[in-house]
Amino acid sequence: MEFYSSEYVFEGKIISKVYANDSLTYKVSFEVSKHYKKGDSPKTLEFDVTAEEEYTGQWTSCDWRANKNQTWLVYAYKYKGNLTFSGMCSNSKVIDYRPISLREQKMLDNGNSFKIQNYIFEYESGFNYCINVTDINSILEKGKIKEYKNQTTLLNVSIDSNGNLKSVTRQKELIRMKDTIFNITTKIEDASKKPITEFEKDAIELIGNVKKWEIKKHEKTGINVPYLRHIWVYYDLKTNKWSYEL
Repeated sequence: MEFYSSEYVFEGKIISKVYANDSLTYKVSFEVSKHYKKGDSPKTLEFDVTAEEEYTGQWTSCDWRANKNQTWLVYAYKYKGNLTFSGMCSNSKVIDYRPISLREQKMLDNGNSFKIQNYIFEYESGFNYCINVTDINSILEKGKIKEYKNQTTLLNVSIDSNGNLKSVTRQKELIRMKDTIFNITTKIEDASKKPITEFEKDAIELIGNVKKWEIKKHEKTGINVPYLRHIWVYYDLKTNKWSYEL
């Protein structure tokens, strides 16, 4: 996903590093040797980044540095309108002594063919947080009253790119089929290895009536995507009431 969301993905050597007058930031200039992402392909790129902790006085576990003559793989992105990159919480890294892994190289070589709408998303960053549109409580009020042996279950709710319910499955039986290049889910199934309980069956029937959900969009491109939500469903034997937690 970082490749897809980046402005530029490239290999390059740092040819200069210049601190600002207050030393709180510095500018690094890269001589680009290889661009991976289609689009414009500048031969040099410059970035203003926060200086190291010995200059800022802010001691943090997220401190990192970029130095002259280092060769980097950079995933560059826009932050508050400015082009930047990070050596922490990112796949950007020095590649002088640790080459790019075969798996990442395969992703880089195929990144331009990535079609975001063909995948199912869950917790990935870069998307809006989605909840139900259909009122769940009003549906649970119509739930059956029984002496269930089990009163708790975790269900998966599969939503299409238009916010419509596709399926409801049991979490413990969930099978994810993932793309071999990008390692993102393309399809889900219910393994059906364990017998379904009466409570699970009734819970799935109820949640199956939650037909409309918010549409999930990639924040940068605005493209709608399918997604998966997980919902706990409970039944209280004392009050005979159903409840849920997203």
